Amino acid sequence: MTLRPPYRPRIRPSWAQVALLAALAPILLAAMALWLGKESHHAETARRELSRSFEYQREVERLASLMKDAETGQRGYLIAGDPAFLQPYEEARAGVDEQIVRVDQLTPANGPQRADLTLLKQLIAAKFTEMQALLDVHHRAGAEAAAVRLRQGLGKRLMDDIRRVVDRMDRRGVDHVEAARQRETDRRARNAATIWWAIALIAIAAAIAGFLMGRSARLRSQLAIENEEQAARRRAVFDAVTDGLITVNPSGSIEKVNPAGERIFGYSTDALLRRDISTIIDIAPGEGSFLERVGLRDGELQKTELLDFPGHTAEGENISLDIVMGTMPLPDGVHIVLAVRDATARKEIDRLKDDFISTVSHELRTPLTSVVGSLGLLRSGAAGQLPVEAQRLAEIAETNSQRLIRLINDILDIDQIRKGRMAFDYAVIDLRDVMTKAVDAMQGLADRREIQIEAQVPSNPVMACADADRLVQVASNLLSNAIKFSPEGSVVRFELHEGQEDHVIQVTDQGPGIDPDFASSIFSRFAQSARPNRQMIAGTGLGLAISREIVRSHGGEISFENRREGGARFAFSIPRDSAYAANVNGSARLLICEDDHDAGRTIQSILTAHGYASDLVTTVRDAIAHARAHPYNAILLDLTLADADGMDVMRGLRSDGSVRTPPVIVISGLAPPTDLDDMNGYAGWLQKPFDPPRLIQLIQRAIRRSDQRKAVILHIDDDDDTRELFSAALAGRGLLLSATSLATARMILAERRPDVIVLDLGLPDGSGGSLLAEVKEGDNPLPVVVYSAQEIDEATRRLADAVLVKSRRALPKLASTILDIVDRHGGPQ
Repeated sequence: MTLRPPYRPRIRPSWAQVALLAALAPILLAAMALWLGKESHHAETARRELSRSFEYQREVERLASLMKDAETGQRGYLIAGDPAFLQPYEEARAGVDEQIVRVDQLTPANGPQRADLTLLKQLIAAKFTEMQALLDVHHRAGAEAAAVRLRQGLGKRLMDDIRRVVDRMDRRGVDHVEAARQRETDRRARNAATIWWAIALIAIAAAIAGFLMGRSARLRSQLAIENEEQAARRRAVFDAVTDGLITVNPSGSIEKVNPAGERIFGYSTDALLRRDISTIIDIAPGEGSFLERVGLRDGELQKTELLDFPGHTAEGENISLDIVMGTMPLPDGVHIVLAVRDATARKEIDRLKDDFISTVSHELRTPLTSVVGSLGLLRSGAAGQLPVEAQRLAEIAETNSQRLIRLINDILDIDQIRKGRMAFDYAVIDLRDVMTKAVDAMQGLADRREIQIEAQVPSNPVMACADADRLVQVASNLLSNAIKFSPEGSVVRFELHEGQEDHVIQVTDQGPGIDPDFASSIFSRFAQSARPNRQMIAGTGLGLAISREIVRSHGGEISFENRREGGARFAFSIPRDSAYAANVNGSARLLICEDDHDAGRTIQSILTAHGYASDLVTTVRDAIAHARAHPYNAILLDLTLADADGMDVMRGLRSDGSVRTPPVIVISGLAPPTDLDDMNGYAGWLQKPFDPPRLIQLIQRAIRRSDQRKAVILHIDDDDDTRELFSAALAGRGLLLSATSLATARMILAERRPDVIVLDLGLPDGSGGSLLAEVKEGDNPLPVVVYSAQEIDEATRRLADAVLVKSRRALPKLASTILDIVDRHGGPQ
């Protein structure tokens, strides 16, 4: 066999990276074009600035030239006395203001040049004033007087100052021109270097992009080959697997079927494509979207395994299938993947296993019965008095033979529980007899360990509809565990408490209690704990798992707790005798909504036998009409009625404000949805096939709750969203009081006693645990449900009546838990 080399992942540039690199050269070119445009603009600006500097120098020189002309003309006239010499003076004087304006326009707004221009203006004005004064003296007093004034030198000094200022302005202009030329030269040098660098970068980017694009093309080719190989492997696995594989799109149509699926159903793939899955398997009955009907909630299937499920072949035959469902999220929605296997082989294996277990149990029980009987006779002296050592050996052999019989019974029971076939013989019994038989069965074990069983039972009969032998099995198992784990010489309390709805049997020991690490799996099959010294206790680990199923089949619950003073307490509840309903609710009338006539008549006969009157309807329309016409005490509702979804009955009654919605008990072959507790009037769920005692128990509870006043519930939580959701979940089921802090809660408790407290541990003014300890003190403690997102320690768990972790999904469970706790404490007070 040829082995492929191990796959080494290669670093492949993404399409985005390749595209970026390929676009880098054009991007650089575009950036370079923008930069060149900007540099051209800078060059043009520099050229204009240089030209302005040259023009500034020319205009300053013209201004200086005008002043020289004016002085020359004035001097010529003074010397010659000829008025013709005044022409240059007059022209200069007429044009000097305009020339000053031109210089002013070319002079920067700030800086030394502006200061020089201001000084020059002042000097020019003074110069013309002086020249005009000389001319006036010449006219009035003659040339000699003018010469005297001229020799004073004021005009010369002014002209010298003008020349100095003009020279300074000229030098500054020259410096500015030189600086501008140098900047332009430097810019050109930088631009040349930048252009060469840009050309180099563009060349490098183009080379890298070309290399990566070539490599990417090569890698894409390799990846395409690898994908094709993987697809071929997947097709090979899909086609070769022995289980039928079917993919179903979000609308419920078949998209793909493998050859094994074709063989199972007798259809070709082409004949099944785009046909509804119900053609071969009706995994989603009812109305509405396929994904909702199949049980998809929050992207997860509520049920993934369907055993012994009916299917249909192309020839119209019914076949039994085992189906495993999974989800496959795709861009167009969640697809359902079905793995289908013909259940015939499994059922045959189960039959062979059952036959084997039956045969082995019979073959073992028969000789064990003889062994135990013989050992009992030997110990009783039927064959003569045995020596002490022989008596002890016979006792050990008898004890272990009985252990072996119990092991065989446990294995048979757990197998029957797994298949849902555990048989029960219901009858009206006195639970005190169950107590007596359990004590008698365990007395020998208690005597050997010198443990006293302290039985406490009421003086009056405590009646229940139950299987007496099964309850003795449960009670004996709890007593046996208590005796095994209790220290020698201690006391085990065995108590029976009569209740209005449920009777409770509890066993309390003085042992080490339940290890917290073991508590979560204590009711699991084959779960075993040990004493504190790690010594394992003999047993199969099946007793508590079997006990839980027996109790639940009776409509009760089993639980345990570690006692604060030490030891453990196990308790289980059993509903009262259903004849109680006839005595208390003999006048009650119920509405049965069931489209299966035989099932409806069966339910009606059960109700009649227990003293209830009832009406039977098969459609939503008739159900709503009857509920509006008659004041029913409760409604028994199947979800699949003849004309519509059974939930429409609840919706129709809820929308009619003139009709009081009676409590509704749903009877269905499906598992309950998670949001059913949000429906107004919902009182319980009973899954078909159901036990009649459980039905009567639910009816009793629903009627009693509807007749009671609403429970007062104090909700302590500082989160607004949680309070709003909680209020919606408890709508119509109780009077809700809210507190956002410990101080507010204590004020409410001082004025009114609620029936139950729902407590968050994280509060703004302290821990809710302190309030929990307060309300649990005294002779009349308040029931408390801890509903928090914080870590909950063992002390808080022991004090609280129930503990739930905050989540949206936990709200329906929270509502049911609260009402159950109120009922357990005697209902609203």
